[in-house]
Amino acid sequence: MITRTATLGICLLLTLASAGKAFAQSPGTFEIGAFARYSLFDNDLNLEDKVGAGGTLGIFLFRNLALEAEGAYTKTNPETGADADITNTPFRGRLTYHIPLGGWASAIRIGAGYVRDMYGDDADFDGNGATGVLGLRVGLSQTFALNVDGTVDYVPSPPDEVGLDSYTNFGVQGGLVLLFGNDYDKDKDGLMDNKDSCLATPVGEQVDTRGCSASQRDTDRDSVKDNADRCPNTASGEKVDANGCSAAQLDKDLDGVTDTADKCANTPSGQEVDANGCSASQRDVDGDGVMDDADKCLDSAPGEPVDPQGCARDTDADGVNDALDKCPGTPNGQAVDESGCGVLFQGAERSVILQGVNFATGKAELTDASKAILVEVAHSLAANPGTRVEVSGYTDNTGSRKTNVRLSQQRAEAVEQFLIQNGASPAQISSKGYGPDSPVASNKTAAGRAQNRRVELHRLD
Repeated sequence: MITRTATLGICLLLTLASAGKAFAQSPGTFEIGAFARYSLFDNDLNLEDKVGAGGTLGIFLFRNLALEAEGAYTKTNPETGADADITNTPFRGRLTYHIPLGGWASAIRIGAGYVRDMYGDDADFDGNGATGVLGLRVGLSQTFALNVDGTVDYVPSPPDEVGLDSYTNFGVQGGLVLLFGNDYDKDKDGLMDNKDSCLATPVGEQVDTRGCSASQRDTDRDSVKDNADRCPNTASGEKVDANGCSAAQLDKDLDGVTDTADKCANTPSGQEVDANGCSASQRDVDGDGVMDDADKCLDSAPGEPVDPQGCARDTDADGVNDALDKCPGTPNGQAVDESGCGVLFQGAERSVILQGVNFATGKAELTDASKAILVEVAHSLAANPGTRVEVSGYTDNTGSRKTNVRLSQQRAEAVEQFLIQNGASPAQISSKGYGPDSPVASNKTAAGRAQNRRVELHRLD
């Protein structure tokens, strides 16, 4: 069964490989056809798959919907090799819908209905069931088409002598169909020829209810077709140019705004314009000197300095423009508050290590790199006068405790004084040295000792 199903699936995929412009089959169309068929019998019937033939009649009851009657004949033999001839004659009645593909009557066919499945000669039984079809119709001319179909017949309750509860037969068939009485659409515009006022519409152009496209219409009767007419509402009798425009309709920059109302007469081709005929490259709504098409901040305050994108300058790129930024030198990537100053304590944090704040070996002298970091800390404290902190100094355990406590105190005081000198209030800051207490890493390794030599800020408010 898997092999049979795969064979049918391949055939059905091939039936879907064709496409074209939609073309309907009209009510009243009558068809007669003949086909060759390869029948794939249910394994449980123990019959050999064979080639047969058949014929079909059909009439389209509605647009693209046909009532079809079909009969086939296949002569086969038992798979057991027994000397017996068995004939299979299924008669089918079904409704089939044709999905138009174009080109005369080309369509995908999908249908279902009733089957009377009859067996004769050395077998004598009949079964009633349901049938389905999926296939392709390729229109060869106005009257001939090629059908390639896959069928399935399901018989749910065969006679007792069959010895089965149900069986399912598949088939692949192909042949010619002769069609009578179909209406046609020679220019493939979706309107039948007997109702089409423009029978030679170019391929692919959209048409109106009369079957005419813009290249065939002249709505304002100025002798310029609608697809080339830039002024489709010219008053009757007015003389027009090659674009279909009269003197009262001229639009030299072709932006859709007549010259008499156009305040930007030289708009570049293809740019959208406002009611004044001005495009974004010609407007500066907020008057900041940056045209709207390049301006990413169209509501800049009058007189406010802006960058090349028309937005308030933000020199340190912290999201707070320079006019409001109390800490204009915030390091790139540092989180800032609404005043543009670095956030010292995130969330519920009570302490923070001042990363990068270092001293000369064995001394309380700040390095230049440390000063640059502490300037921003000072600015942040100045911008948040309600924040109170303790500068806490720590060392590793190398040397005596007394020496380490004294050194850490001196370093904490050095940081305190630097912060005050750079804008922080003395009321906000105190300092204390803790020597080797509270290590954050092991003192057994150089890396650990380096981590323990640090300065922290402890929040007191």
